[in-house]
Amino acid sequence: MKIKIENDVFEITKRIKEIDDGYYIVFDTKEKRYELHNSNQLNTYCLTFPYDNLDSRLMDMIYYTNINNIDNIIEDIDKNNRVIENNAGKTVKDQTEYMVREIYDFSSNSSKEFDINSFGNVWR
Repeated sequence: MKIKIENDVFEITKRIKEIDDGYYIVFDTKEKRYELHNSNQLNTYCLTFPYDNLDSRLMDMIYYTNINNIDNIIEDIDKNNRVIENNAGKTVKDQTEYMVREIYDFSSNSSKEFDINSFGNVWR
């Protein structure tokens, strides 16, 4: 069951109307979480708040995710993607370097001998 929140201690329900007059907050009693909805949209659901209480963090989240901030959101996504790509490239480079070093160490040390059956395809 979802309950529409009409008022709260910090007047979050009134303050969100300043951002968009279609915004309203509901509390999902089954999931025990708050959701933001917009009556001006066909599908009213906007987002689920990751916090247990209605406070200023919700206002910050609503301002940040508002369509007027799309340039900042895209910039943050691009920045995060660059970090992920850099980390992935570094990981591949580190793994490759490790494997090449292992191959070099094994092949350059002639005292290491291996059993000829090591590379066989018959299990014994």
